[in-house]
Amino acid sequence: MVSEQVISKDEQPVFDVEIESTIDLLYGIEDRPKRWWETLFYAFQITLVDFTPFIWAGMFVSLAGLPDSIIPIMISTCFLAMGVGTIIQTTIGNRLPIVQGPSSSVLTAMGGVTATYGFPAMWGAVLVGGLIEFLIGQFKILGNLRKFIPPVVTGSVVTVIGFVAARISITWIFTNPNKIDLILALVAFLLALTLKFRFKGLLSNGFVLFAVIIVGVIIATPLGRYDWSAVAETPWFSMPKLFPFRGYEGINKPFILLGAAIIGGFTGYIGSMFESLGDYAATCAISKEVYRVKHINKGIAAEGLGCISSGLLGALPVTSYTQNIGIIAATGVASRLITQIAAVMFLFYGLSPKLAMMLASIPRPVVGGVFAISASLIMFSGIEVIMSEKQSMENNLIAGTTIGAGVIVPLFTATAGAAWVSTFGEFGRMYMSNNIFIAVTVGIVMNLLISHILVRPENKNPVETNKSQE
Repeated sequence: MVSEQVISKDEQPVFDVEIESTIDLLYGIEDRPKRWWETLFYAFQITLVDFTPFIWAGMFVSLAGLPDSIIPIMISTCFLAMGVGTIIQTTIGNRLPIVQGPSSSVLTAMGGVTATYGFPAMWGAVLVGGLIEFLIGQFKILGNLRKFIPPVVTGSVVTVIGFVAARISITWIFTNPNKIDLILALVAFLLALTLKFRFKGLLSNGFVLFAVIIVGVIIATPLGRYDWSAVAETPWFSMPKLFPFRGYEGINKPFILLGAAIIGGFTGYIGSMFESLGDYAATCAISKEVYRVKHINKGIAAEGLGCISSGLLGALPVTSYTQNIGIIAATGVASRLITQIAAVMFLFYGLSPKLAMMLASIPRPVVGGVFAISASLIMFSGIEVIMSEKQSMENNLIAGTTIGAGVIVPLFTATAGAAWVSTFGEFGRMYMSNNIFIAVTVGIVMNLLISHILVRPENKNPVETNKSQE
């Protein structure tokens, strides 16, 4: 008898059940639009939503106590890092349509490192952290732990990612809470809905791009909300170089290796990797791709390489971008080729500061109003993943606790618990403020405690649905 072919560990599904998505795909991962201009159109649409280097660069400079004169250089280097990291991920990484960009988890940790140990120590922490993340992927450490992250855990994490995306949207909408910006955000939101549901073809599929351009540029310009002066003052072209901050204001060394800085910086990498596990699952779910062990191992290894590249270019470390998952969910465009074209555009933005400034000058409330739709779809994608498993009291408790902790704990630490959390160490403060890190760890611990320790398989209590009770 011929033995059945054994599936390699890398090709094994992460979950025991196939997860179905209600997202209608226009283009799957392997698909390519027949018309070249359509490819460029969807790629440009991706870049309009994923241009948060302008947010993270400013946030990092504030945390690190650095002069604002660093921000323009870091914005350009972050765009270059996004392009390089996305190309690495979509070619030799897990080959999912994932955009890599500056990580809020890592930049928060690196801001503290820079403020304490200086700029060169921060770049050393970036490079070493990226190398460690690459080795974690290469040695398949996270992939071997997949039994502790079943659909109920991953779905809960994806749902929390949806809440984070919603928070990003709301933050952008209320960046400058005045009547004009709020009205622009509302008009963009309503226009995006109208284009999505009242039209067909390109207008419907490209609703994000059309809504942002019409409201954010055409309408915002006569209202004085689009900053053309900043665009005019920005140069067209700038050549990149390695370690661009060497020699800046007395910085003589490109980087130094300091143990305490490396440990402090790597706490951010831990949060970033946990976020990526949820992002990979969400991307697979909405792209109708089976979430396999290889996606975890290759994805994390590729992110490590992307972070090393970021350090060499003088950019913030990169991770998978939740915003892009929202774009796929909203448009049904999951083509890897389109994501790769978007990566080339990010490189172009990095080489052309003027083009990058054109995007950055679009009022953020406009982008936030449109992105609110994508955030909602991400959230429901997570719920779909949770519901793909048989309902039981155990799974309901795991999901409820994970989502509750992931959403509420950071809110508590930013408000009533701020003084208490300020007494924690750097890792503790980072953990208590990171929605995704909390969701992943709470989900894994709850699943281990309930499904593997407290409840025996024969004693699990399925929750009967209304249909079964009839």
